Amino acid sequence: MTTHEVGHRPAAATLIWGQARYGLRTFVRTPVAAFFTLVFPTTFLVVISAIAGNEVLDERSGIRLAQFLTPVFAVFGICMASFVSLALGVAYARQSGVLKRLRATPLPSWMHLAGRLVTAMVVSFVALLLIVLIGVAFYGVDIIWRTAPAVLLTIVVGVFSFAALGMAAVSIAPTPGATQALTNGGLILLAFISDIFIVQLPDWLASVGWVFPLKHFVNAVADGFNPYLTGSGIYWDHLGVMAAWGVAGVLIALRFFTWEPRPSRRSRRAQASPAADVDSTPAPEPTRRLSSMTPAARLEPPARWALVVGQVRYSAVGLVRDPMSMFFAVVFPVVLLVFFSAIYGSEATWGGLPLPQYLAAVFAVYGVAVMAYVNLAGSVVEDRSRGVLKRLRGTPLPPSTYIVGRVGAAVVLGLATVALVFGVGAIFFGVRVGLLALLLSALVYLVVIATLAALGMLVASVVDSPQAAIAITLATLLPLSMISDIFVNAPSLPSVLSAIAWTFPLRHMAWLAAQTTSGADIGSEWLLHLGAVAAWGIVAGVLAWRLFRWEPRRKA
Repeated sequence: MTTHEVGHRPAAATLIWGQARYGLRTFVRTPVAAFFTLVFPTTFLVVISAIAGNEVLDERSGIRLAQFLTPVFAVFGICMASFVSLALGVAYARQSGVLKRLRATPLPSWMHLAGRLVTAMVVSFVALLLIVLIGVAFYGVDIIWRTAPAVLLTIVVGVFSFAALGMAAVSIAPTPGATQALTNGGLILLAFISDIFIVQLPDWLASVGWVFPLKHFVNAVADGFNPYLTGSGIYWDHLGVMAAWGVAGVLIALRFFTWEPRPSRRSRRAQASPAADVDSTPAPEPTRRLSSMTPAARLEPPARWALVVGQVRYSAVGLVRDPMSMFFAVVFPVVLLVFFSAIYGSEATWGGLPLPQYLAAVFAVYGVAVMAYVNLAGSVVEDRSRGVLKRLRGTPLPPSTYIVGRVGAAVVLGLATVALVFGVGAIFFGVRVGLLALLLSALVYLVVIATLAALGMLVASVVDSPQAAIAITLATLLPLSMISDIFVNAPSLPSVLSAIAWTFPLRHMAWLAAQTTSGADIGSEWLLHLGAVAAWGIVAGVLAWRLFRWEPRRKA
């Protein structure tokens, strides 16, 4: 090899594409990213089209409802790719030290970020292509080639805008969990006021949606699929707002972005404390108690209940410290209750009940489902993948104590979520639960949480990857919530979807919660629904007990 060949550096485009290929492989190997970017918006398109019936809106042209739904959920998938997935990828790379190590290599830092932007662009167009192809193949969507160049330009500007905002979110959020809560939660909440989730909004709230870029992105792309509009399909006002938000995101990222993970509060306190202060601190209370014990007392094992309480506390603290877990299990149900109750008022009804009364019951079910089903499965699989469960079996701690502790933490935090949702409903929207209804409701929610926890443990028993566990639980919970009278009113469902919903426990849980908290009479129908939920819990618990593994499967 000559001296010239040794000193030759690859072209910038080659290096950027190499980083993009790495990002694409990472995306494919991350089930949660693939779920939220590709499966999640596609599921909404399929479910909402099934609920609305994809009816023909114009007999002469054959235009169907999906003609206007498909571009909306395509934009949602693009935003998941360019905003959420990009931000999470950078956040996890920074937390694991990848970004810090990259800065010590000859690769320029900007090329790594450019590669991630190319990855986001490619995944965005994959999401667009997938959803549009499904719309064309199954729902009679027509592509308007006259506006296709304008739609592509809009998507490029939108990807730039949301990618810049994703980098801004990474710059502000200190941890991957906080990044996920900020991006994922923020995008879903904005979707309610940005014409993605079709909700009848008051005029002032609809006007608020125009302040943010998502509504401009949705409407610009949707107008490109609208056969009744004329012109090229380029809307400079929408593009200008999106570009302005993108520039703001770039400025925030340039000012606050860090290549190294931010130190935790504990490490900052340790750096601020001199060594002399550390040496002079008194021994912890458990150590002082241990030194004062007699030899016989030291050998006496702790009581079983004390071990269980310790595991419950450990598991609960771990969940509370996870911003993503807390947002979707606790904050999100409360926000939905406040949002819909404030828009439609207490005069509106759902299922024969005042709207806030009904929503408090079913959104509490959704919150405990995230806590006891999604979060429980993900945390148990993560402990197993990191070898925690294997090491636990080598300690005096009885194995069953760990499982009881995890389920117990789900019960404690789940009941706290229920109390918070109803507390907010009672304070702001007049939600009331009588004394007898309160006691019965506690029983119902306890059975609901135990059943969901058993289902979560069943998923944890058959899945080895934490990412796959979260993807599987969300892929089942979200569609079922759409057809289980939680997000969509049951009478509006087609009979086929309604029959499918009743075969799963979530619909029974929503019915039980709404009827019991409202003080309805307890009869044979109530017992039938409670029995259906309990049966699901018993079967799932037995299967989880038989199939549960303390170590990951050995790779072939």
